[in-house]
Amino acid sequence: MKKSNIFEINQELSGQRLDNFLIKKLKGLPKSLIYKLVRSGQVRVNKKRSKVSYRISDNDLIRIPPYLLQENVIADKILLNTNEYIYYENENFLVIDKPYGISVHSGTNQEVDFLSSLRKAQNNLNLSLVHRLDKNTSGCLLVSKNYHVASDLGKELMNKNIKKKYYALLVGVLDKEIIEIESKIEKDAKYQKMIVNEDDGREAYTKITLLQKYKSFSFVEIEIETGRTHQIRVHTSSIGHPVVGDSKYGVLNSKKINKELNLKRLFLHAYYLSFYYDKKYEFILDLPDDLKEVLSVLEKDNE
Repeated sequence: MKKSNIFEINQELSGQRLDNFLIKKLKGLPKSLIYKLVRSGQVRVNKKRSKVSYRISDNDLIRIPPYLLQENVIADKILLNTNEYIYYENENFLVIDKPYGISVHSGTNQEVDFLSSLRKAQNNLNLSLVHRLDKNTSGCLLVSKNYHVASDLGKELMNKNIKKKYYALLVGVLDKEIIEIESKIEKDAKYQKMIVNEDDGREAYTKITLLQKYKSFSFVEIEIETGRTHQIRVHTSSIGHPVVGDSKYGVLNSKKINKELNLKRLFLHAYYLSFYYDKKYEFILDLPDDLKEVLSVLEKDNE
């Protein structure tokens, strides 16, 4: 299995300088450090040292130190200070304030994930996810502490008794205050992504409420009753207003938009979670600072 810190270059990426490739891959890392990593041999191309001016080619294998990957950094932080991510805890479950940049569970080419790190930090192998969030989505994540709670809350989720709401920034200006989408969704095996398919797809319901209009964007609240994979991203894209920062379901110039807004990820935050378990629980998480800064930039543009 190819490790997550080894990048295989395809034809689309070939031809660019090694330093430019690394600057894009290791966003936020000082250029001086990137040059130092290459010159010291910590970055390898096809298992050999290379120069920053090297032009990468199709099928090249570029290895970077694993500790530079954000998901590894987060995994280490979970082990060192779990409480930083626990928003609420009782004897039955945890409500996690999940950061963006790490998968919630293990998968193909996935060396670290949030749940595995949390289990290790809490010394509890019985911790299990009640629902999921995408790697680059932040916010409320419900984790059960034992099998019985997992089963009970899983049934509540299936019966649509767990309410989830998100904040999102969408490309374009919505022409309605409220938009409801009920398009069915299925996985397209060929392109490895979810698509709208009214004939063979599974039912999905998304409600979008406009909170603030900007010149070229819309800040919205999104409520979902079903939890299909990538549901919000597919549904918003299907109406021509994809989530900002979504390179998979978004517009072709999504990277350019992110650069203009100084946004390093998907603008999607699970801010609200409510359900009944012995009593009514309701959790509201504030918008993360990096997303607040994006809105501040847009507010200035509106003035």
